[in-house]
Amino acid sequence: MLGLFAAVVLAIAYQGNERLATVPRVTDHINLLSPDERDRIARFHDYLLSDHDIDYRILIARGIDDINQFAVNYFRDGNIGAASNSARGLLLVIDAQANQVRLEVSYALEPIYTDAFVFYVEHNQMTEFFAADRVADGILATTEMLITRANNAASGLGLDTEGWAASSGGGGARVDARIGEGTAARREDNVAIGGSASPREVLDRYRRAMEDRNNNPRLSIYSEQTREMLGQRVMTPAQMDNVAKSLRNCQPEKLFHQDNRAVLRYPIKARTCPPYFFLREDNQWRLDFTVMINAIRFGRNNEWRLVPGYSGPYGFAFRDLRFDRNGYPYPQ
Repeated sequence: MLGLFAAVVLAIAYQGNERLATVPRVTDHINLLSPDERDRIARFHDYLLSDHDIDYRILIARGIDDINQFAVNYFRDGNIGAASNSARGLLLVIDAQANQVRLEVSYALEPIYTDAFVFYVEHNQMTEFFAADRVADGILATTEMLITRANNAASGLGLDTEGWAASSGGGGARVDARIGEGTAARREDNVAIGGSASPREVLDRYRRAMEDRNNNPRLSIYSEQTREMLGQRVMTPAQMDNVAKSLRNCQPEKLFHQDNRAVLRYPIKARTCPPYFFLREDNQWRLDFTVMINAIRFGRNNEWRLVPGYSGPYGFAFRDLRFDRNGYPYPQ
């Protein structure tokens, strides 16, 4: 039976006995998110609608008695999916008091977002961020996975082509949100690497570490500043699975080297394969993610681009390319 709060929330979906066409992109009744975070999430969901015809809504509340039944009713009475031309609707319900979350999927999207996929993103991406008290980042990171799955489905790629498929169990309805519970323990095992290892070999060791879901931020394949940065960040199983899959599917084409820095680049036509930066420290090549995150950006289809006007220490690796005003690369 739905609680008093649920009845009140459902009532907003009606006005003068007429069903409203939409509810807000993000409805946060308890101010769990800041106004800027709500706006940022809403913008991402606008992209999901314009690019993939998916109407995705967020409801954050407390005091929901039965989140499963509530989500079904709110989905129906809030007319979720009405903004989509093909009735493709998604609803994420978060009950902060009961510490539970549910992602409701419309019938039209079930072939794309299967129960197993929903289970995977809830357990291995979304709630990992929630546990670190980074709810907005967890929602956005989940949206990125939803976009990737939609892109792959539009390209005719089956579920078995994605990294999550091999490691996901069955689907579930509600799951524990884990808000503020604390991040998962970090592993302590290192990755063996010698001074003679090339950037390609270092990248291969990184791929294997990600396949093994090694979330140790102090791996010897990382530069010192990268270790400090990763020690402050959430590393989810889903993120590591995605990195491993990307590296398996991407084949480096060129190595650019200048002094104590190097860049491994992929063919330009491989738009979703970003370049990797390396720094020579203590006579070993190490991944330099601290500079990468300031130089490389990703578009709505996960295609990489260089920050417009980039002139940092790795600029030598891009002089043979031309870039459009958004930073996307093209051959000269």
